[in-house]
Amino acid sequence: MADKITLYAINAVGAPWDDESPFDMRVLPFTILPEVTVENISELFNENTFSWAGQTISNTDLADLKSVRYAIVHRYKTAYPFQGDEENESEDLVTKIAACLRLIRPMRQRALVMRGVMTQQGLDVHHFDHPINLMDVPEVQKLFHLRNADLELLRDVAPRFLTAMNGDYWKIRMALQYHDAGHWQDTFWKPRFSLWVSGVEALYTTPDSEHNGRLVTIERVKDFLGPDTNIYDPGDIPKYLPQAKFTVSEVMEDAYTVRNFIVHGERVPDKFYSTGRSSSGGTPDINRIGILFEGLSFVLRKSILRVLRDNLLEEFKSKSASRKYWSTRLLTRPHLMGRAAVLQLLQERNCPLKPGDITLMLNQRKQAQKLKLYTGVEITQYLSSGVQQGGIRENGDGTYSA
Repeated sequence: MADKITLYAINAVGAPWDDESPFDMRVLPFTILPEVTVENISELFNENTFSWAGQTISNTDLADLKSVRYAIVHRYKTAYPFQGDEENESEDLVTKIAACLRLIRPMRQRALVMRGVMTQQGLDVHHFDHPINLMDVPEVQKLFHLRNADLELLRDVAPRFLTAMNGDYWKIRMALQYHDAGHWQDTFWKPRFSLWVSGVEALYTTPDSEHNGRLVTIERVKDFLGPDTNIYDPGDIPKYLPQAKFTVSEVMEDAYTVRNFIVHGERVPDKFYSTGRSSSGGTPDINRIGILFEGLSFVLRKSILRVLRDNLLEEFKSKSASRKYWSTRLLTRPHLMGRAAVLQLLQERNCPLKPGDITLMLNQRKQAQKLKLYTGVEITQYLSSGVQQGGIRENGDGTYSA
C-alpha cells in the first residue's frame, strides 16, 4: 500500500503575539474532518521533494513551492503507486475544503494543490497545480492570516459545505463557483465584478419577475445580513491604518449602479474611481470600485456562511425553495412595492393613519388604475415590515406614521 498525501497550501498563519490575528501553534495538527487536517508541513519537505520541478518552472515559483509551511492535508492509502480515482477524489476534497476556507478567511495564494507519496525521507511531490501567483484578493484582505477561530468555524461548517457542493444545491454551488472564479480575474476588474454580483444574484434570486431585479436583491441582502452591518469585521483593517465603515445597504446600492453600467455597455462614471477610503504607510488610497470589491466579497462570503451556519441548505436548495423562503419574509417584488406604497402614502399625508384608512386610500388609487386591490391583511403586513425596517413608526394608538 502506498501512503499518499494531498496538500492545499495556506498562505500564512497569524503570529502568536499579534492581537488582531493571533494563532496558537499548539492546536496543530487541527482536525477538520476525520481524514483532513490543517498542519505545519515544513518537516515533510526535503531537498528532493521538488527536485524534478526545477526543470519545468522558474526559480521564483520553485521558491514559492518550497516556502509553503502550512496546508490543508488529506492522507490516504492506495494499492497502486500511480494516479487513479483515489487521487482525483482526494484532490477534489481538499480543493473544496480550501474553497470553504476562502469564504471564512480569504488570503493571498502563492501555491495551490500538491499531490505526492510519503517515503522514509519525506514527501515526494508528483504533481502540483498551475498557475500560481495569479490569484488575488481585495485590498483589505491582502494582510489576512489564518486565525484559530477560522479553523474552528471551518470544522463547524465543512460537513454542510460538502453536502451542498456534492448535492443538488445549485443555488449555493453557483454562488460559491462565482466567488471562487472571481479570484482569478485580477488583470481586468470588470469580469471579477460581474462574477461576484452574479454570485449574489445566484443565491438571492430566481428567474421570475417577482423574485429578481435590483429592488428584490438589495432588500433581501439587507434583510439577511442587516442593512447597517459594516463590511469590515473588527480587525480587518489593521489598527495602525485609518478605520472605515461602509454598510451593506450603501455597498449594494452602489454595486448595482456599477453593475448596470457594465452589463448595459455604459461608461462607469468617474466618481467611482475617486478615493473611497484612505490608507497610509506609502500604500495608495482605495477608490470606490475597490470598496465595492471589498463589499461584494463580504456580502457573498457572509451570505453563504450564514446559510451553512444556520443550516439553511434546504431553503436555498432550489428556485422553488427560495421562492417559498422569501415569500414568507414578504420580500417579493409585490410585497416590496406594497411596502413602498404604504411608506409613500404616510410621507405624503404627514400625519398618523390607521391601517383601514391606508387600505382605503391606496385602493382608491388601485381602482383608478384598474389594478388588483390590497387586502387589510396585506396592509398590516406591510406596516409591520416597515416598522421592522425602520421607515415606519407605530404610534401605540393604532396609527402609523412615516
